[in-house]
Amino acid sequence: MKIFRNRKGFTLIEIIVVVIIIGILVTYFTLNTVGSTQGAKQTGTMRDILTLAQACQAYAAENNEAPAAGVQDGPLVAGNPFVKAVTKKHLVSCPLEDKWGYPLRVYTGSAVGKFPGFSAETVSSTDFLIISLGREGQPDNFVFNPEDPDAGMYKVETNADYNKNIVNYNGTWIHAPRAGSASGEKK
Repeated sequence: MKIFRNRKGFTLIEIIVVVIIIGILVTYFTLNTVGSTQGAKQTGTMRDILTLAQACQAYAAENNEAPAAGVQDGPLVAGNPFVKAVTKKHLVSCPLEDKWGYPLRVYTGSAVGKFPGFSAETVSSTDFLIISLGREGQPDNFVFNPEDPDAGMYKVETNADYNKNIVNYNGTWIHAPRAGSASGEKK
């Protein structure tokens, strides 16, 4: 007697294997997409900070002082003296927020001397700091080391590295991702 098998579906084992493979692929692509998205936001924020830094440098060259950040140095807001100064001649529009939606922070002149690693005696009226507080919008414990300005540079290796602040001092990165940091590969 011959046994005829008409296969009309998949076995439970085959279904489980397919579901596991799909799960692995979804996890892999999700992690890479999150890393790529955060990397793009970090890169865009750094581009905006460089634009502001170039405008500050041009203003300082013309006026022998950095544009005043206002009564309260710190978060950029539309209409404050800094924004008015740089948009008057050097920018069409001034980026106010980083790509995570948090206000960029600007400190000029003597206000720079209040940050760890800077001193009121060494800062000048042309000095400025432009800061993004990173993905979570919280200050980190960065301390500028004037003896080793590159000490504040970091490598982006995990998603937590996007929480680190990005700091530009007088047009130079003093706390930012190292060039060539693997922004697409996250653990």
